[in-house]
Amino acid sequence: MAIDYRLCNVLLTDGARFEEHPELYVRQSPVIRADADGSASLLPERMRYDFATYLNAFSNIKWRKYATVSNVWLRLVVRGAFEVVYTGYDLMLQKPQRTVFERKTYELDEYETLDFCYPADNTTFLSFEIITAGELSIAQAYYYTKVDEADLRPVELAVCTTTFCKEEYVVPNIELFRDRILGCDEPIAKHFTLHVVDNGRTLSVEELQSDRIKVHPNPNVGGAGGFSRGMIEALEQEPKATHALLMDDDVQIHPEAIKRTYNLLTLLRDEYLGHFISGAMLCLEEPNMFHEDVGYMHEGGGYFATKLPNFEQRTIDVSKLESCMLLETFTPRVNNKYAAWWYCCIPISTIEKNGLALPLFIRGDDAEYGNRAAKGFITMNGICIWHLSNAGTFRAALERYYPLRNSLIAQSASGIYGDVNLIDTVHHFFGIDLKTFNYDAAELCLKGFEDYLRGPEHLKYIKTEKNNRELAALNEELLPIEQIEEELGYYVPFNHQALPTSIQDRNIFTKAYDYATFNGQRGPKQLAPGGVAVIAYDGWFYPANTIRGKDTLLAITADGKMGVLRKKDRVRFDQLEKRYKALRKIYKEHKDEIREAWAAAQPELTSIEFWKQYLKEQAE
Repeated sequence: MAIDYRLCNVLLTDGARFEEHPELYVRQSPVIRADADGSASLLPERMRYDFATYLNAFSNIKWRKYATVSNVWLRLVVRGAFEVVYTGYDLMLQKPQRTVFERKTYELDEYETLDFCYPADNTTFLSFEIITAGELSIAQAYYYTKVDEADLRPVELAVCTTTFCKEEYVVPNIELFRDRILGCDEPIAKHFTLHVVDNGRTLSVEELQSDRIKVHPNPNVGGAGGFSRGMIEALEQEPKATHALLMDDDVQIHPEAIKRTYNLLTLLRDEYLGHFISGAMLCLEEPNMFHEDVGYMHEGGGYFATKLPNFEQRTIDVSKLESCMLLETFTPRVNNKYAAWWYCCIPISTIEKNGLALPLFIRGDDAEYGNRAAKGFITMNGICIWHLSNAGTFRAALERYYPLRNSLIAQSASGIYGDVNLIDTVHHFFGIDLKTFNYDAAELCLKGFEDYLRGPEHLKYIKTEKNNRELAALNEELLPIEQIEEELGYYVPFNHQALPTSIQDRNIFTKAYDYATFNGQRGPKQLAPGGVAVIAYDGWFYPANTIRGKDTLLAITADGKMGVLRKKDRVRFDQLEKRYKALRKIYKEHKDEIREAWAAAQPELTSIEFWKQYLKEQAE
């Protein structure tokens, strides 16, 4: 039997975000009327509301590609005097090309239902505009398709979120799911379960739990352990889940994203059943700035967003229609792609076939799993979360130890990242940290490399909470700049907005000097060492010309308010360099057997049986 099946709602309100950033939802502008004599009249009472936005434009090209959608309708339940303009958009020379399908004028004293069927073509976006001629009230607005009810796939969606002492985020999200998903009148309400894996064991189970909301106290085993526990719960719940949607705890989300995900899953074409649905991350500080929807490991060993044009550009402004359309139509041709676990929907059949995550604690667990298990990735404008950006939050334990160790483990255990030389990546970051006198970060590079060389038996029995505390102790302690200047005894001038954040040009002589002396740390001591050089705290670039000949470096945060003072230590440098050479020698002599050991252990390390025992032991 054919039914009207809702695909996605038009968001007409969404709390504070709607008020502060309405351009994500609707664009409002006055209408200029052209008069017969060629003049124009501005009519303030006539306003145009254009819903061709990141959250409300209908992604016709994606729905028709991924789902069995052959017809698209817009339904408006509306009252008032207005004109509605049904529109479509395609990208022409990177500019949106608007098409008007139909215009209709109404004067409705009572609420009436208006249905419009869009042309059956591959127009990128479908949308509509409303031009008011007086008071207007919209009770409902949504896109739907006419489909045989028997053709809908059965979907039982389990959202799995992992939290560690982030009550200010996770508790409001629980209430949002309770009210806006479990309490809605759409099909998802009867086929949704929320699993909150509490790694901090600080949530009240009695206050938060209900039939469809489960809180699971868990040892602190990081994101990898928390999400693996969530996958297990999704596998074992009643009714059994068909999909597990992994989602970070420290995010803001609009429930419509989850509704659209559910509706898409019920209509998914056969060829996309093994794909992951990857939600985009937008910046919580600037909600119109898109950061990533699919990531990848670059051949240099770093993690980047597939849709950003270069490494320096970290965001795209989705308040602009052309940006939304580029994101929806651009398909990057890169290797090593993955969906980050801030919002990633995985078929349960994939988990049953490929197992759970590797026990990597944090960083790279989602990249490894996506490369190992996903057949592809589905993204769509409007399926997203808002997350605090990582700008200015560099911590060496998180950016050196875990990424280097985990990437090496993933490459050997799962046979991925075949075009990446991760030993060169270790060498690169170890070198940057030594040259910028960040000796603790250099030690964390070596510890990550060393723990990889120890093999899988070490990973199996490491106590994650204890290990994480020991690693965190090697993070630098940031201090206010004024306090650092008191220690120095003088004022340090700098412009934090003009610090070098890219590789600096050098001539053959300065390159030779830098290579031979490692920024003055080996060979004859400098006769007249210089003063203080100011550099960026984030440890991603080597500002060679800025630091050359200096004995002291002031590394400052992006806002210029905090920093850390680093001083040259030739003894520490010698110790770390000798340790690095010894580890490289072990790797060279035993690399094949180390890789084979990780590959042989991978099926066990990702099995449900291993994880249940591992979680039990970590809790003891």
